[in-house]
Amino acid sequence: MSTLHFLNHPWFQLKFLSVSPLAQLVPPAGRSALDLILERAGVFRSWPAGARNPDRLPQLRAYLAMPGRGPRSRFCDGSFRVVYAGGTQATCTAEVACHHGQALRESGEPPGAARIFELLALRTAGQVQDVRAGHPELERPDDYGPAQAFGAACRSAGEAGILYRSIRRPGGRCLAILDGRTVKACGLREVIALRWDGQRLA
Repeated sequence: MSTLHFLNHPWFQLKFLSVSPLAQLVPPAGRSALDLILERAGVFRSWPAGARNPDRLPQLRAYLAMPGRGPRSRFCDGSFRVVYAGGTQATCTAEVACHHGQALRESGEPPGAARIFELLALRTAGQVQDVRAGHPELERPDDYGPAQAFGAACRSAGEAGILYRSIRRPGGRCLAILDGRTVKACGLREVIALRWDGQRLA
């Protein structure tokens, strides 16, 4: 394990936007279901050039500082909150598609559903723990126990975050953010939709 200093590095996060099942009605002739879902959800395929880019930094920092329990995840046992990001949009999408896809499989969701996400671009600065090499116990795809214990220890020690290898996309890297002050900017890049084909979300 080593400490890595990074400055002004771009990271990406996909934030899930829930869409009412009523928005998934059959569209009028000549219009795709996805276009209708996005329109009724009040979002667009991409953020128009030159449009106002909402600053999400206050919400991100407030989420990390929020007291109480958070969702269980790779580096969190549920007793605190973590924000995860990918080094590229492709890595971020692969990670999110895997976890959301698992939930859809377990629920028996039929093919054709769409999941809509905001793609947030983050700028970070600070020092994080780099565990990309020599820590196979933190990379188990279905056993988060060691990684959760490590994440809790890092948070207790005041670490800003953890840099680790993506399990869902070979060659990708991910960042688990423990301290909101590590993120210097967070803005909306675009809105994307992933389709469920009954087996995978892509």
